[in-house]
Amino acid sequence: MNQKLQTISITILPTHVLPVSWKIARRIITANHYLGYAPAMHKFSLGIFCGCELAGVMIFCHPVARLEDQENTLELSRMFLFDSPKNSESRALSLAEKWIRANRKEKRIIAYADSGIHSGTIYKAANWTYLGIQRLYSWSKSRPNRRGTIGNKKLKFERIIS
Repeated sequence: MNQKLQTISITILPTHVLPVSWKIARRIITANHYLGYAPAMHKFSLGIFCGCELAGVMIFCHPVARLEDQENTLELSRMFLFDSPKNSESRALSLAEKWIRANRKEKRIIAYADSGIHSGTIYKAANWTYLGIQRLYSWSKSRPNRRGTIGNKKLKFERIIS
C-alpha cells in the first residue's frame, strides 16, 4: 500500500542538488508522485535540497524511446518536490543541469509532461525546448511487472547541455 510520507513545507528556493540512493528516491516517488511508482531503468537520482533539507528528488534514466540517442541522452523520468515557493521546480531543473554538466558525459535531457495533468510549465520556465505531442504506444506487457501506457498525450521537452 502506498502511504504518503509526512508532508513538509519548504520556505526557500532549492540551493543545490546531490546524488541520493535509488532507495531514497524510490521511496519518495512511490509515496508522493501521482503515478505511484518509480521507473525500473534508473541511471541515477538527485536529491533537491533547500539548505540542509531534502525537499524532493529527480530520477534520471536511459530514454525509454529506443530511437533516442541512448549514449548521450538522459530522460528525466520522475520529479517530485514537496510544497515549496514559486519557481522551485525550474530552479531545481537548472541546478540538475549544472550538476550533470560537471559530473556526467550526456549532453541532452528529455522529459515528458502528461497533458491531462500539467502542461510542462516548469520546462518552459527553465527554457527547455518544446518538441511537440508524442504518440502513445502501449507495451505488449511481455515482460513481468511491465506497466501499460498511463494517462494522456505526452508533451515532449528537451534541454541541450552546453
